[in-house]
Amino acid sequence: MPLPLRVSFSRVVGLACVLSLAGACGPVQAPGDDVPSSLETTEQPQVVALVAPGSTWRYRDTGVDPGAGWTTPGYVDTAWKEGPAQLGYGDGDEATVVSYGPSTSSRYVTTWFRKAFTVADPARVGAVALRLLRDDGAIVYVNGREVFRSNLPASGVTASTLATTTIADSAEQTWHPASVPASVLVAGANVIAVEVHQSTLNSSDLSFDLELTADVAPTTATPCWPLDLPALGTLRAAPRKVFAHYFSPYPLSLDNRDPSVDYYARNYLVPTGENSKFAYCGGFIKQRPLPQAPRASGVDYELKNFEQEVRRAAALGLDGFTYDILNHTGTHWNRLLKLLQAASNADSGFRVVLMPDMSSTYTGTDADALTAFVGSIGSVASHPAVYHLDDGRLLLAPYMADNRTPQWWASVLQALQARGISAALWPVYVKPWLAQTQTLAAQVPLYGTSTWGNRTLSGAAAQRTHPATAHGLGLQWMAPVALQDSRPKDLVYTEPNNSQTLRAMWDAAIQGGADWVQLITWNDYSEATEFSPSSGTQWAAFDLTAYYTAWFKLGAQPTITRDALYYFHRRHSTSAAPDLTQQRAPYTVVNGAAPANEIELLAFLTAPGTLEIEVAGTVQRKDVAAGIQSFRVPLQQGTPTFRLVRGGATVAAVTSAFPINDTITYQDMLYRAGGSLSCDRSPFFP
Repeated sequence: MPLPLRVSFSRVVGLACVLSLAGACGPVQAPGDDVPSSLETTEQPQVVALVAPGSTWRYRDTGVDPGAGWTTPGYVDTAWKEGPAQLGYGDGDEATVVSYGPSTSSRYVTTWFRKAFTVADPARVGAVALRLLRDDGAIVYVNGREVFRSNLPASGVTASTLATTTIADSAEQTWHPASVPASVLVAGANVIAVEVHQSTLNSSDLSFDLELTADVAPTTATPCWPLDLPALGTLRAAPRKVFAHYFSPYPLSLDNRDPSVDYYARNYLVPTGENSKFAYCGGFIKQRPLPQAPRASGVDYELKNFEQEVRRAAALGLDGFTYDILNHTGTHWNRLLKLLQAASNADSGFRVVLMPDMSSTYTGTDADALTAFVGSIGSVASHPAVYHLDDGRLLLAPYMADNRTPQWWASVLQALQARGISAALWPVYVKPWLAQTQTLAAQVPLYGTSTWGNRTLSGAAAQRTHPATAHGLGLQWMAPVALQDSRPKDLVYTEPNNSQTLRAMWDAAIQGGADWVQLITWNDYSEATEFSPSSGTQWAAFDLTAYYTAWFKLGAQPTITRDALYYFHRRHSTSAAPDLTQQRAPYTVVNGAAPANEIELLAFLTAPGTLEIEVAGTVQRKDVAAGIQSFRVPLQQGTPTFRLVRGGATVAAVTSAFPINDTITYQDMLYRAGGSLSCDRSPFFP
């Protein structure tokens, strides 16, 4: 969105699995709640498929030994082919046919397979069971350690070693079970690797498939967060609503490729992307959606990813998304249609507020714009996932409504009514909202009003009086809440003072009496405003949203049930000098707040303690009471470590994932963030 009040820039909108473990990082399901099953907790351990039969595997069918380390997680297998099991040849039941070599009388002896899978918390894993389908012999490794050998010599196996016996007839479809020690698993990424050997050089067939399951113990209700989040049904029943602004140019994936080579990696994160289009700023964005494995071939990956985003938002207690409608045909319109379908599929209570973007959509003459607006909005108005007020009216929240006259808006409402669609307006303004609201409200009935907001401490403080002002006009108020705003493509940034502006905006909404909150944004990585987990802010903004959403909706500060530490800092000082032979010009700070250079430790504490920030061997400490505490120290080079000490013992700690270094080529004004709570995030990767 344009930077509010001070400066406006057009947006660039042209665009060229991890398997779930049991447990929850979201709310516990209560009767009547419609939440993802992956967020439910259970009393007994569950059998979870770490690798399911028919999974997609990377494979090497060249007959050439892949070399040392091919069984380990660090081995680079991106050049290997990929396909779903059953893999093999000769039987006609293969999902993926692999090569057997130069001739039927001299086939490759060995074919190699690899697959990554994720384990969030190995301590919760009990028995691990393996089932292997192999023809003829095989060795299975997990993270480089052999865990099962079948129909091969006990030692001395090389790429040319033949299987001990020939497998034929019904034995070719036999699954061979084995137990795997849970100790081979590690937190995060794991790799299972298999080598399959033929028994003769003229063997007529090869078969391979595998299943890996584990008994996984349940977690506590919401170990990802400093609170135990109330049930989704309780949060959704509250009169106050929280919606996150969805910006369609940046879904979880643009091409369903491996994150190391997908469109984000190749074109948006690097200076050479899109034919060096962003060389002047070092890359279009400085962070991306949290990387995830590609969806299987043949799956509508966009739909599945939208379902995933709906589930993530619902896990926080959100009511839905406000969808920025960037066009009424083509890519961004089609993504709206898929998001609506995904909402219906994933969460029947999740709603999408239509936000026509009047800065970029519905252009042309008043008549042309009216026809396009009414036609497109009318086509989705009755969708069950589209938000309607309790009285049945369709709610429209146009962004920059002042780009069309009040008379035009009156015509829109009349034209929709003629189609049997009763609608209400809740505009969101970039210009000073009060004057714009009064101008529109003089001729068109409004339901509410809002502003895009100013991402500064002073701007946040000013918002505290806005709800009362709107209520004085007889209107509802939707408060903006944002973490930061940094735009590499424009070489500008706003200073939010670590997490201070975010917390001040929540305070303005809570204490000021706002009716709704709009999180700005869920996923606009080009402006660094995302609350969705990303490579830059990780899960920090996402996790804080759970706490503040419960506070806003229920009107009382939630009890802190577990100690949690969050950090916020940039990767270099705002005064660090870029290479101006590479970067076109230094960044400019906008919207009135002066640059700040601090490292912040934001702590949620169940009891008093001592906060510590250590950088480059220097430790600074602060004794604090229980509750939410912010400890800030001057930014300095090094990798910060953050600790909570209580009773002489460290009870929580986290080291930043982002070293601070003032020797730079390109400036990067994005605040990085992270947290200390270790929990099972796999329910957020369905």
